[in-house]
Amino acid sequence: MDNNSKKSYLAKLSGRLNDLDKKLNELKAKAASSAGAVKADYEKAVDELQEKRKEAEEHVQKLKAASEEGWKELKRGSSKAIDSMTKSIDNAIKKFKK
Repeated sequence: MDNNSKKSYLAKLSGRLNDLDKKLNELKAKAASSAGAVKADYEKAVDELQEKRKEAEEHVQKLKAASEEGWKELKRGSSKAIDSMTKSIDNAIKKFKK
């Protein structure tokens, strides 16, 4: 893949991370406005999601720094990290909608 493909892929990942950040911020707001056990559950979910967010960002940073040859290999790890975060956020949102 050429450099434009790498830039395009990085832009796509950044967009996905921005969307996930919005959802994470919504969960943080709900945690702040909750009380008792529900608040504790929200806070635990937010903490776990923030850790996944950090991991996803680390993958993106490695991808940005990678050579043309190396970035293809890192692409899979970055996609998996963001997919995992997406799934976790979606699961948390479903859990708290009940």
